[in-house]
Amino acid sequence: MKKRNIICFIILVLSIIAFVTYDQYREKTDDVIAPVITADSDTITGSVKITDEELLSGMKAYDEISGDVSDTLIIEKKSDFIKENERLISYVAIDESMNVGRYERTLIYDDYSEPKFVLSKPLSYVVGTRIDILENISAESSLDGDISQQIRYGLDSVIDNMKVGKYPVEFRVTDSCGNTSYLNTEIEIYDSSYSGIKVELHKYLTYIPKGARFNKLAYYKSSNIEGNVYAVSTVNTKVAGTYYVDYYVNGVNAKGKSRLIVVVY
Repeated sequence: MKKRNIICFIILVLSIIAFVTYDQYREKTDDVIAPVITADSDTITGSVKITDEELLSGMKAYDEISGDVSDTLIIEKKSDFIKENERLISYVAIDESMNVGRYERTLIYDDYSEPKFVLSKPLSYVVGTRIDILENISAESSLDGDISQQIRYGLDSVIDNMKVGKYPVEFRVTDSCGNTSYLNTEIEIYDSSYSGIKVELHKYLTYIPKGARFNKLAYYKSSNIEGNVYAVSTVNTKVAGTYYVDYYVNGVNAKGKSRLIVVVY
């Protein structure tokens, strides 16, 4: 029994020695250090059209064992905006032992503009018309292009398309930088007496900077029946907000109307 205990003890000691020896050897031979990424600048300024290839320009990655691993550099993530027109670009590089090195630098857009909405038809409907709120509205992003699929809306109340009235609606859309644009406007249901003439405008939604000159008649395009044209405007370019211009065409036996939404920013 005593002999067996001695043998077990010897085996245990040899096992510990073997484990410690292997662990020390592994620490000396295994590559556990990630490659180091460097950049010629911590900040890069460019267009919203900047490519990933351009974002990788000036970047290098070096590993003590694998050497130059710059060819493994990729963009891991582009953050939402951290400041106006600024986002973080995260880079990674991998060495031959699969160790991952990381690096971040700031991208500043010099031509970014927030998403804007576009209307192909007015948000005005003859009473009794079937209404699809998203049918005629789209959204464009300087960064992502068409982001119409991202549009969401909220209503204060249910729209009664059989009753003349105006119903507040908020449209919102978010681009890939996390920037959300809002359009607070209204859906108008108007009397069927204005359905006799089709009135077309060059635009049904326009954005103008505060203080800019505004010519309401410049947006009128045509009508399918001739008549007297006049416009009623609520636009005040001195104050930011959402305004309306209603265009009326009165013919001999018919009349029609259309509406322009003006966003002053």
